[in-house]
Parts: sequence; structure tokens; C-alpha cells
Amino acid sequence: MNLAVDQFSKPSGVSRTKRNAASLSQAPFDLAEFNRALVDAAPIDIIQKSLDHFERPVLSTSFSAYSAALLHMVHTVRPDITVLWCDTGFNTPATYRFAEQLIDLFDLNIKIFVPQVSAARLEAQYNGVPQPGTEAHDDFTQTVKLEPFARAFEALTPDLWITGIRREETEYRKSQDIFTWDSKRAVTKLAPTFHLSSLELVDYLQRHDLPSEPDYNDPTKPEDNLECGLHY
Repeated sequence: MNLAVDQFSKPSGVSRTKRNAASLSQAPFDLAEFNRALVDAAPIDIIQKSLDHFERPVLSTSFSAYSAALLHMVHTVRPDITVLWCDTGFNTPATYRFAEQLIDLFDLNIKIFVPQVSAARLEAQYNGVPQPGTEAHDDFTQTVKLEPFARAFEALTPDLWITGIRREETEYRKSQDIFTWDSKRAVTKLAPTFHLSSLELVDYLQRHDLPSEPDYNDPTKPEDNLECGLHY
């Protein structure tokens, strides 16, 4: 198992801001053309064609219900790809067991980034997880997810971010596509399973005898139709 945990406050490597200063507002190629060409392609074919164009791809995962499907797809094409997990510290015991199961199953080259404040301290500060829609919950989300994710990108400097977002999940995600340009992070974002339904993912898991995690809970977006801000 290739396991690495980041517990440092300062990122290493060259700043992404400096590296990508000239390309903050535009993608390196015509993403709309790629989206049209690949709209009916199988996710694994999308992954195969896409990885040929990038040098530092990163696959992010939350180890949620259907995560094993995308991990399996990408692992089939690029077994040694860097897998990023921003562990909020607030996952259920079942999710942590599921994460270890998949890390071992795929021998993931995983990089784990954690908040700079412990879960125990945050629970004491907020008397539990703050109520969604409040300023306290926004601050909580920034601390446990958005800041570690930003630190991860500074350290890993990816030029392709592979994510499991899907069109059917939220109203906002309906405005996204297989390929999008993340101007905030100056990176091309790829969602290979964007057009798949939950039923299609369940079918994939069953066909490949892969586990799922029905007890997954994300405290930064306690309802499935919400966004935490990571994909804006």
C-alpha cells in the first residue's frame, strides 16, 4: 500500500499561481470539442483518451457510495495515478473501513490531506457540526474541506483533475460537462461518469464485484442536492 498523509501547513513545490499565471482564464484546448466528441463514449474510453494529453493527472475521491466504480475505471487505465483524498475527519467508521478496503484492493497511490484543526477541537468549538446555511457552517466547510483541498493542489500541481461529479446529482452540476475548466485552480477538470445514472453505477459495481458504501455522510453537504463549494 502506497500511503502518504500530509499534515504540514506549508505546501511544497512550485506555486500553481506562478506556474499557471498565463492561463488562469482559459483551458489549454477546446473543451467543448472534446465534450461533443466524447458525449456517447464509455467512461473508461474517455479516461484512456484523456490521460494521453496530460502529464500530472490527479483523481480525487471521497470514498462515497459509488467511489469504487471510478477508482476501478481509472485504475484499469493508469494503476499508479495519484489519488487525492481530503479526509475531513468527520467520516463514519464505515467510510474509514471502506477507504482502507479500496486502498488495499487497488494498491492506491493515495495522498491524504487533512484539516489543520482536529475534529475534536472543531466539535468542541461548534458544539457538533454547525447547522447548514449558517456562517458557522461555511467556516466549518472551509476548514475541513476547502482549505485542505487548496493545499493539496499547491503540493501536487495537477494539470488534470479527475472527479466523480455527475449531471443528475444537483441543479448546479447540470450546467457542467465531461470536461470543464476550473479557473480558480487553473486546471482542466474531467468527469468521466458525468452522464451516468446512479443505477448505471450500481450495475457497474455489481458487474465488477466491487463494494459500495451506503453509510457515507458528508457534513459539509448533508443533503444530496447541496454543494460544498469545491466544484464552483
